[in-house]
Amino acid sequence: MAGSGGSGVTKAVFAPENGQALQVQFNPTQFQFNKAAEWKEHERAGLDSDLEFQSNKPATISMELYFDSTHDNMGDVRALWVNSLLAMTNPTVTPQEGEAADMSKKRPPKVTFMWGRFSMIGVLTKVDATYLMFSNVGLPVRAKVSVEMKEWIIKPYEAGAGGSTLSTTPVQLVTVGAGETLSAVALRSGVSTKELCETNNIDNPTADHTGIVVAVQNG
Repeated sequence: MAGSGGSGVTKAVFAPENGQALQVQFNPTQFQFNKAAEWKEHERAGLDSDLEFQSNKPATISMELYFDSTHDNMGDVRALWVNSLLAMTNPTVTPQEGEAADMSKKRPPKVTFMWGRFSMIGVLTKVDATYLMFSNVGLPVRAKVSVEMKEWIIKPYEAGAGGSTLSTTPVQLVTVGAGETLSAVALRSGVSTKELCETNNIDNPTADHTGIVVAVQNG
């Protein structure tokens, strides 16, 4: 389920490749970003040890999200919200040529996370849902979901930058209409087809994407 974002508040968005983008119901109150570099110690007899750089590790982000359907006819919060995140951990994508993966196995989709001026392409490594309230027929109507995500391609970070990509405008969600091409969506959204595909990790812009909700960043 994707929200409309009509309140003017920039809401966080998860956009899986060739899938349905999800705009969160409520923005996280805390957002953790971790970046590590691996160093190896060298010990020398009678001397102080020194360090040798080994490698950069992919950045990770984590957050807690809340979803609530008590004002949505007490619907099942799993079907309305949580399952969309869980689906992003399912192995549904065939690895592309050149990926460091077993080509005989499917993998979960790459996901672009966007919030305000921050965005990162990665994979969801953890989605933990705790259901906090239930309807009188036993359906969960409120959930707390812990999400962890790991960077797909390790990128350098510069002083003054807020993330792997910076943008200056809120993210908009656009539904691809029946028979509508991504080029047409890009044109009416004021972006190029290339930018639209890169934002949503879409490899084949000529395929039928009818009904898919895509994320658009202008500017």
